Amino acid sequence: MEVASSRVRPRLSRTFSRGRWSEYRRFLELASRHGYRTVPLESWIAEGRGEERPTLILRHDVDQHPRSALTMAAIEDDLGVRSSWYFRWRTAHPAVVSALRRRGLEVGLHYETLTRNAMEQGSSGPVGGAMLEESRRVLHAEISAFADLFGPLRSVVPHGDSRIPGVHNADLLQGEDCSRYGIEFDANEAMRGRQLGHWLTDRTAAEGGWNDGSDPGALFATGVSPILSVTHPNNWASGPSLWVDRLLRATLPAVSLNSTRSPSRPIRTGSDRPPL
Repeated sequence: MEVASSRVRPRLSRTFSRGRWSEYRRFLELASRHGYRTVPLESWIAEGRGEERPTLILRHDVDQHPRSALTMAAIEDDLGVRSSWYFRWRTAHPAVVSALRRRGLEVGLHYETLTRNAMEQGSSGPVGGAMLEESRRVLHAEISAFADLFGPLRSVVPHGDSRIPGVHNADLLQGEDCSRYGIEFDANEAMRGRQLGHWLTDRTAAEGGWNDGSDPGALFATGVSPILSVTHPNNWASGPSLWVDRLLRATLPAVSLNSTRSPSRPIRTGSDRPPL
């Protein structure tokens, strides 16, 4: 009973707390005030370090509640900021992805192919080479399906799924030639060996904050560069907007997609399964 109540409390704390969008706006404004240029992750990888000005690199992983991405993107648009967005299949709502695309933003797949396959096959630990190769074939098809539904993509990033110890989605493209998968790079892999000044990621707690307790204002004041900011829009949304987002997922349209597995089978892009 205690375990169940401990799960309810955090959920209710998000439901009855206010969104933190003004805090996100202040975060970006602070960066600008301290002379930082802000760039999307995908562009920074493709174009290199660029200017000598201190740099804030933006990446968003849409793990839950796709509607929250629109609020975050609107704040950035208002401030003249661009970023890179990565969607899981369960959050890849066509209306949301299309809205970001229309703004000229970078969109890619937040893949979880290996952990999903491992769970479906009942694996409880590290997987062997056969599953890796099969999952790579599936990922290739997923990337193609994502491009068919949402337009060309340059990059993907793995979803950090901790449900199966020792199984990491990032293993799929480590050391792989990404051009074989129809993309330019895996953004995680492409960051290997690049010197970061600091890495920030947001906390899921209702009171917010950053992973290591960092104070962005103090950090920007040091001029450390580049700073990679990996955020999850749903962590900044609270209250009624979370319930509206649940309704949004329920409205996902069925889409027909030709597939070698099941031609013209109706699928819903909001499910955990890709349209294969």
